[in-house]
Amino acid sequence: MKRREALRNVLLVSAGGALLYSCKGNELDLMTELTEFILPGSQSLKTKEFVVMMTHDCLPPDAQAKFEAGMKVFTEKGFADMSPEERNQFVDTLDGDAKAFYEMVKDGTIENFTTSEQYLKDVRGVTDLIPKKFQACVPVNS
Repeated sequence: MKRREALRNVLLVSAGGALLYSCKGNELDLMTELTEFILPGSQSLKTKEFVVMMTHDCLPPDAQAKFEAGMKVFTEKGFADMSPEERNQFVDTLDGDAKAFYEMVKDGTIENFTTSEQYLKDVRGVTDLIPKKFQACVPVNS
């Protein structure tokens, strides 16, 4: 059983890596620009890697196909080379696979940020990210 789990994990990791590296350089630039457009400063959290990994590992094949088709639209339109005003206008006119792609990237960007250590400590006020030791039998004082 352990061997099967190990093989499955190796295959999943290699498939995720293959998807990330199968993206052309301009598509990775697109993901960087798009995540920065959605949430400035997200590049430091490795958001593009997170979005690609979550898309590949957690979405069904039909959603992955929409992601790829939407990415193609953004690449063809030259989103990475647009000015901020042109980007806003372009995003306002999205439909179909391009809109689905944008929503997937936006959801992934927000999820990556809200689960980051920086957000949990600075915004949510979490001081200890590791839970304390569980103590099952503790006397109750009255």
